[in-house]
Amino acid sequence: MIAAAVFLLSGAAAAQTPPAKSSEVVNMAGTDYYLHRVAPGETVYSLSRLYGISEERFYEDNPSVGQTGLKAGETVRILCTDVPEIDLPRRKMRRTFVTHTVQPGETTYSIAKRYSLSLNTLVQDNPGLDPAHLKAGQELLIRKSEMDKTSPQQILSQMGDFASTLSDVSGEYAYHLVEMGETLYSIAKEYGVAITDIEANNPVGEGLRAGELLKIPLPGRVPAAGEADGGALSEREAETPLPGTGAVFRERLPFTGSMELSLLLPLSENGTVRAGFVEFYEGALIAAAELRDSGYTVKLNLFNTERSAETVRRITASDAFRASDLVIGPVYGEEFAPVAEYSAATGVPVVSPLAELTEAYGATIFGMSPEESGRYDKMRQLFEGDRNIVFITSDTNDAAFEREMKAVVGNHPYQRVVYRKGTPSQQIDALLAGSGTENVFVVLAGDETGTDLILAALSSVQNSRLARSKSTGRIAVVGSSKWVRYRNLDRSLFFKLNVSFVTSYHADRGNAAVADFDRRYIEAFGRVPSLYSYRGYDAVKLFGSAVAAGIPLSETLGRVTVPLQTPYRFGACAEGNTCNSEWALVSYGSDYTIRVR
Repeated sequence: MIAAAVFLLSGAAAAQTPPAKSSEVVNMAGTDYYLHRVAPGETVYSLSRLYGISEERFYEDNPSVGQTGLKAGETVRILCTDVPEIDLPRRKMRRTFVTHTVQPGETTYSIAKRYSLSLNTLVQDNPGLDPAHLKAGQELLIRKSEMDKTSPQQILSQMGDFASTLSDVSGEYAYHLVEMGETLYSIAKEYGVAITDIEANNPVGEGLRAGELLKIPLPGRVPAAGEADGGALSEREAETPLPGTGAVFRERLPFTGSMELSLLLPLSENGTVRAGFVEFYEGALIAAAELRDSGYTVKLNLFNTERSAETVRRITASDAFRASDLVIGPVYGEEFAPVAEYSAATGVPVVSPLAELTEAYGATIFGMSPEESGRYDKMRQLFEGDRNIVFITSDTNDAAFEREMKAVVGNHPYQRVVYRKGTPSQQIDALLAGSGTENVFVVLAGDETGTDLILAALSSVQNSRLARSKSTGRIAVVGSSKWVRYRNLDRSLFFKLNVSFVTSYHADRGNAAVADFDRRYIEAFGRVPSLYSYRGYDAVKLFGSAVAAGIPLSETLGRVTVPLQTPYRFGACAEGNTCNSEWALVSYGSDYTIRVR
C-alpha cells in the first residue's frame, strides 16, 4: 500500500535509443521507485532488463498492467535501489548547505517557499524525503546556491505535478494538493469519500495547510475508514453550497478542544455571488487560524443563507447547525428570528455582525454594529470650549447630517454659509477666527463634487493666509464617514485640514496590527482586504477566542477591545439584547497621523 512519496522533478523520464533509466524517483512506504513514462515499443520484459528487476516484481508494483497491458505514455513505478546518498566532508557540507530542522506544522511547501528553493533541489539533496509526511525534528539540507531562485507559484506548480504523478501510479489512492480555503468537507465532497476516510490516512490533527498533500482513498478500492461511525456528510449540510464550488464549506480545524462555530452569510442572492460576504469569510478564516495557533479548537461551519428567512430556518433545523457553540450571523434583520429562537432555547451566543437589531431577542444576542442613539456622542468634544463653528454646504446639501450636527452642537453659536463653484474664497476667509480660537467647519455637502469643492477651498484659504503671514486659529473639519468611499477626493487634505468623522468601522492601514493582517490576507487570497474582511476577522477573533477558552462573554466583552482599530464595548441595550455602544471617532492630524478613539 502506498503511504507517501518523494518526487525528483529534475528532468523528464528519458525514452531514448539506447533506452535510459528515468531520473524521476518516488519514495513510497519507505521504498524508492523510479517513475518511468512508457515509450512506444517498450515492454515489461525490456523495462525489467533495463532496471534489473524481475517481471514478477514489475507486475507486483503495477497491478493494472497485468489487467490492461502496458501502454505507451502511461507512467509506471519500478523498484529502485541505487538512489545515491549525499556523502560530503563536514567542512564542505557547511559551505554547501544550511540545515533546517522541521518545526511542528511545517510542510514541504512552506519550507521550500521559506527558502525560495525548488522542490526538485530539496528532494535531490534529501534522499528518502517524504513531502507528504514531514516529522517535527527532522533535519533537511538546504542548498545555499539554490536559495532565492524559485517563486512560490513555481513551487506550488511543482507540488501540483508531484501530486498528479503520484495519483497516476497509485491504484488505491488519489493525491490531493491542498489549496488555500479548502476544507476537509469540500475535499471529501470532491472525491466522494467520508471525512473520516481522509483523517484516517493523513496527519490532519493540526488542521489543513495550503500546499500539503493528502492521500485520498479511492471509493471501491480501499475500505472506507470510519464508515460505520457516521463520518459521511449529511444531505442537510449539502443544502447550503458555497457559490462557484458546488460544495458546502464545513471547515474542520481540529486543534485540541471542542468549540464549534457556525457562520451564516448570504454568499449568494438570486444566483449572484456576493463578493463582500466571501471576503467576510476569508477574514474569519485568518482569525480561526490564529485561534488554532493559540492552541484552541475551532470547528468552523459555513452556511449560505441566500438572504432568505426560509433558508435560515432550514439551516437551523440541521444537525450540523445544532451542534453550534457560537453562531455568527445572519447579517440581515429579517433572517434573524430562527437563530434567535435557537439561542433562547440553548443559551448559545449569537452575533449579528453587521445589522443593528431593533427587536428584543435576549441577552445572548450580540450586536457588533453600534446603536444609532450613540453615534455622535464622541463628536461633542470637537465643539466644546472656545470654537468658531461654521456649517458649510454646496449646491447639494445632506439635510439629515445637518440635523444630526445641529443636535450635537446644541446651544453653541454657529454660522452657516453656502459655497458654490465661483464663490470668492474671501467669503470663507472672512469667516475665520484669529489666533487662539479653533475654526471648526462642518461640511454638509451631499455629494462628492461638493465635498471636493469645499475641501479645496478651505485648503486654498489656509495657504493664502500662511503666505500673507496672517494669523488664524487652527482649522478642523467635521465630515461624514461616506467620504472614505469617494474615489476622487484628495486624501492628503484629510491630514492638512484635520478631518474627523464618526464611523461604525475603520481600519487604519498604517497601524501595525492592520498592516500585519493585510500582509497575511494578501498572501492568502491575492488581494487587498475590504471592510468586510476586517469585520469577519473581528467577529471570530473577539467571540471565538472567548468561547473556545470557556470564558463567559460577559467577562471578556464588557471592556473596550480593539482587534483591528475599531473599538467595541458590549452591554445591555434598550431592546434587551447585548449591544456594542462604541462608535469610532476617526481624526486625521496635520502631523500625518490617524487617531481612532
